[in-house]
Amino acid sequence: MRYVVVALLLVCALSGTAVAQESPNVAAATTTFDVDLQPDGDADWTVRTTIPLDTDEERAGFRSYAEEFEDGEAATSPGIAFFESAAAAASTAADREMSITAVDRNYSVGNDSGTLVLRFQWTNFLDPTADGYELGDALLTEDGTWLRSLESGQEIRIRTPPGYEIQRSIEARQENDSLVVTGPESFDPEEFSVTYAAEESPGQSPGDPDEGVDALAAALLGLLFLVVLVLAVWRWRGGEPIGAVDRDEPSPPADGPEPETSEPEPAGNGGVDPELLSDEERVETLLEANGGRMRQADIVAETDWSDAKVSQLLSRMADEGRVEKLRLGRENVISLPDEAEE
Repeated sequence: MRYVVVALLLVCALSGTAVAQESPNVAAATTTFDVDLQPDGDADWTVRTTIPLDTDEERAGFRSYAEEFEDGEAATSPGIAFFESAAAAASTAADREMSITAVDRNYSVGNDSGTLVLRFQWTNFLDPTADGYELGDALLTEDGTWLRSLESGQEIRIRTPPGYEIQRSIEARQENDSLVVTGPESFDPEEFSVTYAAEESPGQSPGDPDEGVDALAAALLGLLFLVVLVLAVWRWRGGEPIGAVDRDEPSPPADGPEPETSEPEPAGNGGVDPELLSDEERVETLLEANGGRMRQADIVAETDWSDAKVSQLLSRMADEGRVEKLRLGRENVISLPDEAEE
């Protein structure tokens, strides 16, 4: 059994009764699959097929077919039946109930092209793990996989669930918070796997639910130490209230030589403890310490974070205008914006 995503193109649909005038250049059609993964494990799919239209006859033919598509009456199209079949097969293979819901269809016609858009939700698309999700078994069937390949002109974009980050991934291009695969490309069903874990909150390590309790205990211990110190000083002054002691009165001699004191060493990164910085602030501090520019690989080495985490963090910072990314050969160079460097 061969389920190939390229079958979703409406190549056949735009000939015959639906289009009696003139067939458009369907060979130049493009299809994108946007898969927005959700924090609850569902996935919102948008399948968008665009076909170039050069003449009025082609536009009229496309509009005639698109109206049938929007009403769900088109015999062959980017159809929901394909995905319903894939979800049923994946449910059996993964032993997890999945379904296709919230189906919506629409189209648009421009001077140069026509676009069909199919939207739906695939429930339980992600497989829950101990600390996040894994993408993989929803693509499998008992005979292998329903996603064997992407053809030329096809592209799939898989967006990371909000609040999560990629731990392990297939080899794919990363754009902001999405994995992007552009055809032609074939897939090994045993290797198509992406693992997501909950993002680490600033100042908190993942998998450490007791850290808040530890911080409270440390605060209480600090308060207790302060109380003991005050009592010790009060007794050392002979039981007098500390505020009543004459500040010009010489201190009583100690039993031994006063201990030598040393100035505390300042923390790194400009006197700020790196543990107190957010991930974004730590990257900015590293850039400032290196003249405002670093290779992405050097940031990974300095922070000891994963490649995926650094890539997602830098993409987010670039979107926010906090850093700039420049591709040089096979590596990225990260720099502070011009106004930050001045």
